Amino acid sequence: MTYDSQALLTLFGRLFQQRAFVSAAVRSTRMNEHDPQRNSNQLRLLHLLTEHDHLTNSDIVEDLDIRPSSVSALVAKLEDAELIERQASPDDKRVTLISLTDAGRKFLATAHKAKDDFSEALFTTLSEAEQAQLRDILQKLLKDLEAKQPSDWAKSADFKAFMEQAQALHRGHGMHMHGGMGMRGGIGPNMRDMFRDDPRRPHDDY
Repeated sequence: MTYDSQALLTLFGRLFQQRAFVSAAVRSTRMNEHDPQRNSNQLRLLHLLTEHDHLTNSDIVEDLDIRPSSVSALVAKLEDAELIERQASPDDKRVTLISLTDAGRKFLATAHKAKDDFSEALFTTLSEAEQAQLRDILQKLLKDLEAKQPSDWAKSADFKAFMEQAQALHRGHGMHMHGGMGMRGGIGPNMRDMFRDDPRRPHDDY
């Protein structure tokens, strides 16, 4: 590894120790309605309901491509959080119509505003040209890393030796420092606190 690449890796490590940055970045991927693979079904349903006055369970099964049992649990959780409501169809009392509540609309609006405000504050030190350059570089790096999975370098003897040494250094400490991620791939107790869900917010169980 060259000095420059070591310095880059160290900078990424320091960035990931910033709790506000990591929390916002993780939640940003969950709030991205344009990326269903990274978005929880609960948030996908909330966004879907912004496009329709109401949906039936069958509509949700088809649109989200999930099991009817999962839809039932999903709807129940969002209803408990008072983000959606269920009413009998005026045309057929056997059919239940699901729609957003005012609280649900406010939740989405607030979440999007918070996401926008934080991203603006985070990158305000960079010019528009610098932000575009950084975006292009990160997209290039991410595309290359995804293409290498499972990567050859991660299987190399040198990499394994490095990881073993790192684990030995941090063994017993549990990575409590700054709420960072443990070298064993787990999440330290401080990180668990950071991502603990508000009981009124949607969870990512389904």
